[in-house]
Amino acid sequence: MRLTASEELAARVPPLVSRETYRIVQETLSNALRHAASAPVALCLSLDDEELIITVTNPLTGASPRRRGGGRGLGGMRERATLLGGSLEAGAERDGWQVTARLPLRGRR
Repeated sequence: MRLTASEELAARVPPLVSRETYRIVQETLSNALRHAASAPVALCLSLDDEELIITVTNPLTGASPRRRGGGRGLGGMRERATLLGGSLEAGAERDGWQVTARLPLRGRR
């Protein structure tokens, strides 16, 4: 039996990492909607033997936020990553605003 890419990912990623990945992606996409509602967003999940890497990028628009509040923002995402033994970086990059989370697959480092 051959697994699809999503089945392989699900089989290799521990449930806790999977749940925190969902929450980090959810908050990142909510932030993109709040701060750059009409801009496209690129989401990339990459996986190796050690970690799952989440990268979300969207262009800097200079627009003011449409909505405020509701989530825990960058601090909450950083806390989620740190509790797993990973890291989260966010800031302006050449291509726009980027959030990169690195979540280890085997618990805290």
